[in-house]
Amino acid sequence: MAGLKSKSAIGQLDRASIIPLIVQDQTARAQTKRRWVASGFSLALTAATLYFVLHGIDEQALHRLAATQNRSLLVAGAVFILLQICLAGERWRAILSASVHERPPGVLSVQAVFYSSIFFNSLPFGTIAGDVARVWLAREFAISVKQLVLSVLCDRILTVLALILLVVLALPTITHPLARAAWFGAAAVLVIGVSSILLLAMIERMLKRWRHQRGVYLILRMMEGLRPLRQTAGLIALFWALVSGISSAAAAYLIARSLGIEVAPVAMIAVISMVTLATALPISIGGWGVREASFVSLLGVLGVDREAALLLSVEFGLLSMLVSLPGGAIWLTSRISARSESG
Repeated sequence: MAGLKSKSAIGQLDRASIIPLIVQDQTARAQTKRRWVASGFSLALTAATLYFVLHGIDEQALHRLAATQNRSLLVAGAVFILLQICLAGERWRAILSASVHERPPGVLSVQAVFYSSIFFNSLPFGTIAGDVARVWLAREFAISVKQLVLSVLCDRILTVLALILLVVLALPTITHPLARAAWFGAAAVLVIGVSSILLLAMIERMLKRWRHQRGVYLILRMMEGLRPLRQTAGLIALFWALVSGISSAAAAYLIARSLGIEVAPVAMIAVISMVTLATALPISIGGWGVREASFVSLLGVLGVDREAALLLSVEFGLLSMLVSLPGGAIWLTSRISARSESG
């Protein structure tokens, strides 16, 4: 009888230990399936948009544009892309400085981590891979993972607000009915975004009475991490975000001029801001396809030929990847240095 009881107990223990493993395996399979579905969707969307853009393109016109291109202006465009990365790194550093109570990380350390994350941005998963890499690489700053994640979230929010603000400021220079409709939409989104940031303090005070509840407590902790948006550091970071967006527009303008494209500088600010917002969405592989379709559509409104707009988009994407390559070298160097120190 005792033997039967012991066997029953052992069977219950086996089932108790096996069930969590089965659940964990099913969860892992579901996550893997979702990743494959997302990757397949991104691949299909990239292929579809590239087909839409490349369909009907005059290859001879592309060759003529590339052969007569001003190489000096192309190099200058690459320099402004590099400047845009450095300015964006300062944007994130301003947020980090407000997020920590101790000594903030140095300029070179933040720039190295941010530059490395830009290299991961050029990978198939785009900005998501770059954000994850940024948090992972920034562990050396002695900042909690939660603070790092919230700093990246603040950085993304301010970047989007800055791009929308640039669209609102630059779109009135474009005399087109679609530009007028886009301006009203961007202005409405900007007002909602700024209002939400300003209301964070009031919402935080209202929720404090229920802070003993776990869900409300977690929301309050997240809202505390978003406080830099309402402080002076938020305005400083917004300034760096605006300057970074203008630098990216300058790069696109110089590449356009190298191809003989006649587009006003202010109009290019509106175009590149909307293109950046579109390519930031994790819906295509590295932004390819979406960026080309956005450039061709937006510049087509300004009367630019499809071939010229397509070549501008491809060169802008290739130069961005080329300029981001040193970030991969910085990442490899940091890994080798960490391994040698641990050894």
